[in-house]
Amino acid sequence: MFEDLLGDYEPKGRTIQGVGKFIAMGLDDPFHITTVTGFAVYGIGKAMEKRSNYGIRRAMMDIANIKREMKELTLDLSSMKLI
Repeated sequence: MFEDLLGDYEPKGRTIQGVGKFIAMGLDDPFHITTVTGFAVYGIGKAMEKRSNYGIRRAMMDIANIKREMKELTLDLSSMKLI
């Protein structure tokens, strides 16, 4: 029950997506077998990502990232010189 509320730290399948991208884009061959295989592996990782539990952990991490980005944006805007 608590695992459902807390959720995962990051979406499942991110590593599999990275491997799929590497196979599809990095290992290009003339017959395009690796391209098809890489995109298939990437699709499996994307399907796993959709099934990952959002939960409190990822919500807290998302809120912290939004706060950090807003702070950086306000610092950038305040440091600009207006003519």
